[in-house]
Amino acid sequence: MEDSLYQIAPAIDVTAKKRYQNKRKVGERIKAFIFDEQPLIYYFSTQGTIKPEGIKIVMVDDNTNKPIGNHPEHAGELADFIYHNIRCAQTHDAEIDYTFIDLGREFGIGRLTFQNDGNSLKPGVFVISNATILALILSVVCAPENKEICLPGDIVLYDKITLVWDRLLGNKEYLMEKLLQLFN
Repeated sequence: MEDSLYQIAPAIDVTAKKRYQNKRKVGERIKAFIFDEQPLIYYFSTQGTIKPEGIKIVMVDDNTNKPIGNHPEHAGELADFIYHNIRCAQTHDAEIDYTFIDLGREFGIGRLTFQNDGNSLKPGVFVISNATILALILSVVCAPENKEICLPGDIVLYDKITLVWDRLLGNKEYLMEKLLQLFN
């Protein structure tokens, strides 16, 4: 899981640089890309349950239900969280801080989990599920900025649907059509 996050961070960076050529700062570009792709990321991460537009994720203390004040860099939108805790962790620390991130669940994002694994989330911990990582990968693959990439073969998701590379590259409509088939 961690290796996948480390591999996707530079791909998001390169794609965002192509999309937002007028933004000079890396953080601005990456956050803008994640914000734009947020509906896809949430839809896939929650098995088609949530399609938020502009939703904000705020890290809260489960006991007080108040925002965590001593870690303001870890609060805010999904884009902020991924930038600070995935991309910057990879670039600057070379490791993910597991006091904030729960990896390994099949589905779920933020404080939402969809897996009856018996593990409750610790206060202030954010779920980055397998589905979230795959959604990040698919958001890069489907970006129109990457349509010139040539990859062989297909992707089979959960033994239910097949994504054809040639149709997937740069084609988010195709991906969403296939995800509707998967979750309906």
